[in-house]
Amino acid sequence: MRIVASGAVCSMALALPAHAQNDEKKTPEQGLHIEPSLTAVYDDNVYRVDSAREDPTSDVIVTPQVEVRFTRDNGVRAFTLRGLAGYDRFISESQRSKPRFEAEASGKLLIAGTCSVRPLASYRQQRADYGDINSATENLQRFSTLGVAADCERAAGLYPLAAYRRDTTRNGDGFEYADMTSNLYRAGIGYARPSLGRLTAYYEHNDSDRPEIGVKNRYDAGGVTFDRSVSPITTVSADLRWMHVTSNSGAVGSYDGPGWRVQLATTAIPRLKITGTTDRTVVNDSLVATGFVIRTGYRLGAEYGLSELTSIGAFADFSRRELRQDASIRPFSYTRDRTNQFGALMRRKLTERFALELSLSHYDRSTNSDASHYKATRLSLGATAKF
Repeated sequence: MRIVASGAVCSMALALPAHAQNDEKKTPEQGLHIEPSLTAVYDDNVYRVDSAREDPTSDVIVTPQVEVRFTRDNGVRAFTLRGLAGYDRFISESQRSKPRFEAEASGKLLIAGTCSVRPLASYRQQRADYGDINSATENLQRFSTLGVAADCERAAGLYPLAAYRRDTTRNGDGFEYADMTSNLYRAGIGYARPSLGRLTAYYEHNDSDRPEIGVKNRYDAGGVTFDRSVSPITTVSADLRWMHVTSNSGAVGSYDGPGWRVQLATTAIPRLKITGTTDRTVVNDSLVATGFVIRTGYRLGAEYGLSELTSIGAFADFSRRELRQDASIRPFSYTRDRTNQFGALMRRKLTERFALELSLSHYDRSTNSDASHYKATRLSLGATAKF
């Protein structure tokens, strides 16, 4: 259940992570991999209604799916193809049942031994989870992405970086107003030293267009990022920026203010990894007809390895949102909300190929009005196989 991001069309400030280089240094699994899975979820409030006003509807959602991935990496050229197909089957509320599809192609090409170019293309189709609306509203969303990033990262010294990404969102009947196309441009200069870590200064621009209602939003930000391993057991990363957002709709207005993403991760206690994250960003959200959302979040998570086969974890997530919108297009009686999420999970590897996962989550959402409050609890049990 994606309480905050389920309606998010494109996160402008984080659409191209400043720390993408970190992920690429992980050794990829070569060849073809197939992962079928089956998940059953009990949800005690599938329509996210206020239990003080009406009785919540509970249901069990069964999702069979299969993911196929193929990776080839020879050091100079690498590419990954990934596809996923699944079906969310609601046992009682069968009209909510929808298929989900994902397809992605990504690659990396080294040029002159030091520079790399990384193209990306993806497509995703899934049922939108509109917890904010508090009604039996259905929308099948389709997302597509085309992008490319390039840098000449060095172990020590200055290097350039640049990126472009185009995102589109298309919606079902009744939600055409939320159709959107956005273009993000990013350029910067990085500096690396083994004793310092990596420091990057960047500028990024995003323009988003809602063609059905003729509204355009513009986002500009300048900032710095920092990544460093403080010790073998502790890492810190930070992205600090100043954001300026405007809209051609006078009812939406503009926003000037700081944005950030700071994360600290440590394994100071053996087998226990603790991660703390705080962030503020601007999000284009399909629930906000013409404007944008200013989201501030705080998250604390912990994962403990009981053994080589079993791990447990827990998290607490707090988010606060300020909605900038034209209420005449899609009226809401609130302009701010907060969502608290708490959860716990356990993973158990039965063999090298088979694993089970059990999770429990609780959500509590309220607004600055008497509308759109809800509480919900979800219990999930899933099984995954790897071939």
